[in-house]
Amino acid sequence: MKYIYNTLLWSVFVVDAIILMVINLVVFALVYPFDRRRKIIHELSYYWGLHYIWYNPLWKIGYRCEANIDPKKSYIIISNHQSMFDICVIYKIPLVFKWVSKKEVFKMPFVGWLLKLHGDILINRGDAQSTKKMLRQAESWVRKKCSISIFPEGTRSHDGEIHDFKEGAFLIAKMNRLPILPVIIDGTRKMLPPGSALFGGKAKCTVHVLPEISVETVASMKTRELSEYVRSVMLKKMSEIRNNVN
Repeated sequence: MKYIYNTLLWSVFVVDAIILMVINLVVFALVYPFDRRRKIIHELSYYWGLHYIWYNPLWKIGYRCEANIDPKKSYIIISNHQSMFDICVIYKIPLVFKWVSKKEVFKMPFVGWLLKLHGDILINRGDAQSTKKMLRQAESWVRKKCSISIFPEGTRSHDGEIHDFKEGAFLIAKMNRLPILPVIIDGTRKMLPPGSALFGGKAKCTVHVLPEISVETVASMKTRELSEYVRSVMLKKMSEIRNNVN
């Protein structure tokens, strides 16, 4: 049954992705001249990402927001990373944002193509020139009133825990004087475990948006100190969430 379930799901995903990619290309061509923020493509991405969960009776998604999110403000959205499905579920956050993604993701069929249409930002890890370009592109989108979303761990967690953060996201926050919006995602690794091509069965994921880290706090700390502080806040909240579930 597991292989029948996975064959069915992958078939639906591939056919669905082809149809939605064509729709996105047509819409992009029509709205590009006047949609500088690519907000319409972002809204299509919201549907594309979340409908996989909505239409699977075995999967559920919960959303809780402790923050007073201002859609007119730009944020650095910081999230832990458990699964490729994190990219889908973070669209629950009601902001227009751009991803910072490693170049390998941009090479993926459909996902990579959508990132390019969306205006997302590529980074080649370990390449100083790529980092500088990433910082310039992030600044450009912030000037257009977009937020920036990053997985600061740099890769998916294989044990579901929150590992050390890289500093890129915090550099963007400090350079652009932006508040940080920490987000806890839990449960997506049961939908599609890291390193596996097999979907999980019954699963519930949660997206938990924490109160923002203010611009004043961001400015008061050095980059490494800030990354460790934000991680400590997220670790504490993750522990609370899991203890409440248990």
